[in-house]
Parts: sequence; C-alpha cells; structure tokens
Amino acid sequence: MRKRTKKKSGAGNAAGIHAALVGRLVSETRPVRRTLTPGLQWALWFLLSGGSVGFFLATLGPQAAGAILGNLPAVLFLGAALLGSALAAWEAISSSLPGRQTGTLYRIGAVGLVLVLMAMPFLFFPSAPGGFDLMGCCSSGWSCIRGCCLLGFLPWVLMVFILSRNASLRPFWTGLWAGLSAFLLGAFAIQLHCPSWETGHMFVAHLLPVALLTFPAALAGAYWFSRWRK
Repeated sequence: MRKRTKKKSGAGNAAGIHAALVGRLVSETRPVRRTLTPGLQWALWFLLSGGSVGFFLATLGPQAAGAILGNLPAVLFLGAALLGSALAAWEAISSSLPGRQTGTLYRIGAVGLVLVLMAMPFLFFPSAPGGFDLMGCCSSGWSCIRGCCLLGFLPWVLMVFILSRNASLRPFWTGLWAGLSAFLLGAFAIQLHCPSWETGHMFVAHLLPVALLTFPAALAGAYWFSRWRK
C-alpha cells in the first residue's frame, strides 16, 4: 500500500510540475502576428515607394516626356530599371517567407535583367567625347549619386519594415534583394529627372550607386532579418 501511495504521490507531483511549466510557457508566449500575403506585401511596398518617387518628381520635375518617348533605348532602359526593381522586390518578399521561395529560373531571369541593365549604357547610349572618365563622372554627377542614394533609402526602409514581420531563413539574401529593389527604384527616379543620357554619367551616377549600396543592405539584412531566431 505504501508503494502504491508513493507512486501516486510521485505521479501527482510530476503532473503538477508539468502543468506549472505548461502554464508558464503559455503565459510567456506572445500572440502570433498574421502576415500579409506576398502579393499584398509587394503591392503595399510599390504603392508607398511609388508615392515617394512621385512626390520627388512632382517637386523637382521630370524631364520632358518627348525626350524619353522619342528615344527607344531610353524607354527600354527605364522599363528595365522598373521591372528589375519589381522582380527584386518580389524575390525579397518571397525569400523572407518559408515555403514561398521562387524557383531558380526566376532568380536567373532577375539577375540577368539587372546585368543587362548595367550593360545598356555602353551598348545603346553615346559616350563623352573624351571617353570614359570615372573621376570626372563622379565629380560632375555627384548630385545624381546623392539623389539616387536618398531616393532609394526610403523604399529600403519601407521594405525592411514590411519584411520584419516575416521569418527569413536566408536573411543575407533577403537583405540583398531588398536593397537591390529599393536602389533600382531610386535609379529609375533619378533617370526620369536627369536629362543626361551619356554613357559614363548613366553608369557612374545612376547605376554604380545601386551596386555599391546593395552589399551594405545585404549585411544589414543578415543581422536584422535574423532577429526572429533569437
């Protein structure tokens, strides 16, 4: 009888400890936050980012529409920049949601489009009479470099805010795609405003900032988008 009593009391104590632990875990568990669908996240980012770009263009004014529409390479360049930003934004969102990752062909297509965009100034636009001068382009295009950075910063902040609610399993790549999408949008806006279609200026003042800022954005994303694991 004593053995049975001890067994019952031991089982009762274990059950009580188990119930206490479960109660403590439940009390410390935060409510699960529902995330928007990838399509809604993408649309929200483009709506808010497009608003910031539109405000910039309304303030400083775009170049004459005829100068763009009458120039097929210019239309293709702007279209490639906007499409590249859209594809990168979708990849950033998809990579931050487990089970929603895009396929290899999608990523190859997105990267290929960005590479084509980087090559377009050398393929379709006129060069300066003196040839390509990196330092000269940096000096003369400083206002565009600064504008590209500033215009891409707000879309990047918006993207970081949206993606922070997700759970990225590859935070470095999520940050890289987020930075690429934001600063490509900045380059698109700058090119709409800047009337220069010269090869060196386009590459150094409009596209090179995108490449240089995407890597720091990836490093920031590697830290920020991995916080949910801690």
